[in-house]
Amino acid sequence: MSEVVRVLVVDDEALVRHALRAFLSGDDRVTLVGEAADGTEVIDTAKVTKPDVILMDIKMTSVGGVEATRRILEWNPNCRVLALTTFTTEWRALEVLRAGACGYLIKNSTPAQIIDAIVAAHAGDRVVSPEVQERFVRAAVEAGDGQLSDVPALSDRERQIIELIAKGLTNAEIAEDLHYAEGTVKADIRHINQLWGVDNRLQIVLRATELGIISL
Repeated sequence: MSEVVRVLVVDDEALVRHALRAFLSGDDRVTLVGEAADGTEVIDTAKVTKPDVILMDIKMTSVGGVEATRRILEWNPNCRVLALTTFTTEWRALEVLRAGACGYLIKNSTPAQIIDAIVAAHAGDRVVSPEVQERFVRAAVEAGDGQLSDVPALSDRERQIIELIAKGLTNAEIAEDLHYAEGTVKADIRHINQLWGVDNRLQIVLRATELGIISL
């Protein structure tokens, strides 16, 4: 039997926490280990409950989900943070993804979709709601309209690296997966940045989506 995923729920609405508690208890792939009503409680609660995945609301009083995500990942970079919110705008998603979240779900997702996303996040996958994926792709295409014919060619290895970046793998994990030295992976990423005129991994993913190399 697969490992049961330990989940911490962070949301300032008691009704939402109650609903999540109810359906998480009905699936033997996950177990709810704790709840927090605000971003200020996240670190202390996580230290006690030791979650694998944190379901994180974005808009909360005092400390919001984006800052709470930064704090939890500074404390434990191995923890997986999955945003769960009502916002569908791509800039909201980018904000929390830049903070280190591994996924972005909308609260109108079904219980099955949320639990599947938790399990996928724990396995190392990136999970984004279809509504937000569509906005990402549309924004990327509109931003790059008329530029596609001038895109420099990538090597097969660089394409593989981009696909693994999109899955959330670190440089070390990419190197292990492709059987290359980590220094080689870093050099390839620098080359991709120079070719595409981008500065970071998130921009690489968005540009690759725009070009149809990957899909979020």
